Amino acid sequence: MRTDIPADVTTLLRTAPWLDEALRRGPFRVLDQAVLGPSRLLVVAPADGAARYFVPVLDADPGREATRTADHDRAVVQALRDGLRLPTAAGNVVEFDGGPPPYRGPLPFAPGWSSNALSLVDLGGAAHVHKAYRRMSAGTREPRMMRLMGPGGRTQRWVGDYHYVERDTGRRLPLGVVYAYADGDGLDLPLRHSIRAMWPLLADGVGVAGAVDTVQRGLVDRLPEAGRFLRAFHDELADRLGPAPDFPAERFVAETATRVARLGPLILADDRHPGPVRAAVAAALADELDRQAAAAPGSWPSGATHGDLHLSHFLRAETGAGWRMCLIDLSTPAVDPADPDRADQSPWQDLVSLLRGLEIFTADEFAHQAAIELDVDGDETCRTALLVTAGHPPDTAGWTADRLAVLRRSQAAAQLWARRVRRLLIAGYADPGTEPERQPAWRMFRLRRLVHELDYAYAHDMPYHAAINLRHALETLRPATGEG
Repeated sequence: MRTDIPADVTTLLRTAPWLDEALRRGPFRVLDQAVLGPSRLLVVAPADGAARYFVPVLDADPGREATRTADHDRAVVQALRDGLRLPTAAGNVVEFDGGPPPYRGPLPFAPGWSSNALSLVDLGGAAHVHKAYRRMSAGTREPRMMRLMGPGGRTQRWVGDYHYVERDTGRRLPLGVVYAYADGDGLDLPLRHSIRAMWPLLADGVGVAGAVDTVQRGLVDRLPEAGRFLRAFHDELADRLGPAPDFPAERFVAETATRVARLGPLILADDRHPGPVRAAVAAALADELDRQAAAAPGSWPSGATHGDLHLSHFLRAETGAGWRMCLIDLSTPAVDPADPDRADQSPWQDLVSLLRGLEIFTADEFAHQAAIELDVDGDETCRTALLVTAGHPPDTAGWTADRLAVLRRSQAAAQLWARRVRRLLIAGYADPGTEPERQPAWRMFRLRRLVHELDYAYAHDMPYHAAINLRHALETLRPATGEG
């Protein structure tokens, strides 16, 4: 089989927004291929061979991706219905499995940016999603998790998937999945409506606590329901996968210490912020690590997780009886009992991830409001809020005492609003009478998540998000307390 890549495909890859910029430069080579109806299914790799990518192109026009075209979707759905085993040029097989309803046509869909290719199709009169995974990885477990969890009704309903199966090793690499479309909006939508309703009340002179009470009336019952739904998802996941190994707490703490130590010099070298602020953040992280590592072990819950839970992955739709909910984009790190990574999971990691998403969402909404009230951009707002939290005076022009008072009041309101949202979610999730946030395990999970987010912000040169997370790092010095 020829491994040189057609010029049209090279052009396509060099402009593909889903490829990292460094990889777009190429060169590329074709590792394998097969023809499915109007599409040529290419397996390509950069010259270094560090990763493989699934690139379906139109056979008659290889400079165009086949994904999200009606003919390609129709061919995939039919292959799933037929249980097709499609031989490839290199002697491997693409296996299609499932029983989707007949393909009727495309449906309007605006998926936004994604590292995968998504299309919305009508199968048997109902909306379904066809997701193709562009990066090939045995670690993509979403199709398997959909099959496993679909009957419980808390995730999307699987109707088919297809895999690339290596002849020599038998290894199966997911290429795509088809599932019933789950309608609804992310949890961020009702939260955004709530917090944005708070700002006019504050402007009209309503006190912070009163304004928060008013805008959260519609959430007081719904958010505990969401917490209970997540707990039920974790319980179902545990039932279906069986007993989980003990969480390796000692190793997790040691790895977190290594990451905190590695992050410290990056923070201290970040000259976008005053030296004392940088030093305070680095000290806050180290202090939090030391205090929680030295605390009584407490409980370290173990068990499989969603793996990448954000507000937008928690769908909800209004019904007459409350919210109908669904968790999407399952990224469970490991499910096989023999997989050594199976132990490195705790359900608390999902809830911590969701609540860290809430904190970042709140900071973003706070910055949005400050831009309106104070006529400053988000970067300046987040940076000044960081300095104020550190007890350092602003070092840019224009921050009068009156403007700082507005900033502080908005920040305090946003923090109280988020604190109450967090408590409502945890109240639904946790066992009665327990306070997970006070447990060393919880705080260690939160620290680890925060360090991950700071690492990502520095690695991708994201000063806005870095400033948000640096401020949150400072706030980890403060143990969980009452509303006050």
